[in-house]
Formats: sequence, structure tokens, C-alpha cells
Amino acid sequence: MLATVFGAGAVAVLRTAWAVVGFAGVLLQNLTFTAVMATRLALTTTPDPGLWALHDALFVFNGTFLALAMTGLSLAGAGAGLIRPWHSRIGLVAAALQFASAVLGPLVIEDPGPIGLLGLAGWLIWVVWLVAYGVALRSPVSATSHRAG
Repeated sequence: MLATVFGAGAVAVLRTAWAVVGFAGVLLQNLTFTAVMATRLALTTTPDPGLWALHDALFVFNGTFLALAMTGLSLAGAGAGLIRPWHSRIGLVAAALQFASAVLGPLVIEDPGPIGLLGLAGWLIWVVWLVAYGVALRSPVSATSHRAG
């Protein structure tokens, strides 16, 4: 729910196509994560292998949509001067890590090894990105000061 408010706030401030793409990623991520939680709940009563496969597949899609959200909102924020260049770069790096983890999802599901750390690294960078973006939305600075830093 809060992610939706965050995404809507970004669209309201930025008003660009990239912001809408990012918001679409947020909405899809919310829907997918709801399905992930529903399958987890179902797994508490029936530990079915088919449900586990569905859970894992939905979790992979969740990372894909998170990558879409970070890409859209990073490009929109940078283009509008709302976020600093370093902030946009870490958003795109986190998105790339999330997407790589999603693409390699079948390998991670089969044998969670070092490849699984791609998604974790992307998620940790996303946390920093999200907090910094929230601060930028609450107190936007002029575009000229962003371009300098």
C-alpha cells in the first residue's frame, strides 16, 4: 500500500512517461507480491510442490517488476532534476541486479548459490534508493543544484 502511495507521489511530482512506467512497475510489483503472500499462506496448510513452483515463479516476477519501477522512476527523477545523478545510477544498478536475478531465477531456484546474491544486492541497494527518493520527494531541491552533484 505504501509503495503505491510512493509511486503515485512520484507521478504527481514528475508528470512524465518514465514516471508512469515506474508507477506501473510499482503496481505490478504490489499485485505480484500479494500473490506471493497468498501462495505462502496456502503453503502453510498444504506443502504442495506445485504451489512451491508457483511461489518461486511469482517471486521472480516480483523482482522483474521492482526493476521496472526503479528504472522508470530513476530515469524520470533524473530527467526532471528531482534526484541527483548518483541516485539515478544506484537505481539503475539495483534494477539491473534485480533483472539479472529474475532472468537467472530458474538457476537460483534449482541451486541457490552465489547467483542468488544478485537479487539480495539489488534489494539492499533498492532500500537505499527508496529512502533517498522519499527524502527527495518530501523536499525537492532546484534542478541546478542536482546537476552539480
